[in-house]
Amino acid sequence: MNKERRYWLALHPDIKRPIGGAKQAHRLVEALNLCGREASIIQESEEFHPGWFESKVPTISIDKFNAYDLNVNNDVIIMPETFLPAVLKYASGIPKIIFNQNSSYTFGFKEGDGFPKPREIVEIYQHSDVLHIICISEYDKVFISSVLGIKPLRVSKIINGIEIDLFKPKGIKKKQIAYMPRKNKRDSGIITELIKTKPWFTQESWRIIAIDKMSQAEVAKVLQESMIFLAFGHPEGFGLPLAEAAACGCFTIGYSGIGGREIFKIAEACGVGHNVEYGDLSGFIDGTESFRKKLNSNKTELIQSLQKMSNKIRETYSPMEMINSVRASLANWEQ
Repeated sequence: MNKERRYWLALHPDIKRPIGGAKQAHRLVEALNLCGREASIIQESEEFHPGWFESKVPTISIDKFNAYDLNVNNDVIIMPETFLPAVLKYASGIPKIIFNQNSSYTFGFKEGDGFPKPREIVEIYQHSDVLHIICISEYDKVFISSVLGIKPLRVSKIINGIEIDLFKPKGIKKKQIAYMPRKNKRDSGIITELIKTKPWFTQESWRIIAIDKMSQAEVAKVLQESMIFLAFGHPEGFGLPLAEAAACGCFTIGYSGIGGREIFKIAEACGVGHNVEYGDLSGFIDGTESFRKKLNSNKTELIQSLQKMSNKIRETYSPMEMINSVRASLANWEQ
């Protein structure tokens, strides 16, 4: 136990719309507390909660946090990769940990968004104030070490835990295809319309559901009822929607976002995944046709394969595995 250490994760402004990275920030703070550390989330309002997922982590307002007497030997600030421009200014002199959930966002969301130039970004990551970098996929760990030049001992990959009691197969699946339109809206719009033009779509009474502005429980219900999940997320540091869909026993078709390669590796090993190269629209159609062949040739075998994938995903990315990985990573910088 190291109760003397205090971890503060900066997560503001307060945003209510569903953002997977915000939920996983809460999960990281939960894991730190369960590892015996004192950890809190810094918000605009201490009482704020996104509302679409469950979390009871300690929170503090920015105003109260700024009034704290921080100690360089005891306090550590955890900052998402999207906070990079403020890393060295935020509680200046206090050690920082960068929680990188998407290596692509290391360089900002889009051109002209105020992020430093790539060379300056590398310098920030290598700065002495940056104690450690946490990431959530094997791809991002390699990227941070090799591309940004960070020594491997200063980079830890933690398991991106999912709620396995919620995201799991349940009941009989419908002839239903689910997808999330938040990323790559153009591609998702084209593909879902193309699928609807296929004769089998109407003849076999299929339907397509867009998962948008739903609570976590509502998302889980849709995925549990769906046979197929179309993944349009790209780029991704991990691919949380993809993992949650696989955990619910959905045949997964689409983009890995690069960070989600490890999820597709499990799905494809079980014969129920169809990874599509970014921009390959025909790959989505090929994937749905592949699924239908499996469904029509041996439904029992298909269901067993989907259950096998679900079991492996839920075993690999369980909350306990996340806690264990956080505990192991603590040893890399708490000395």
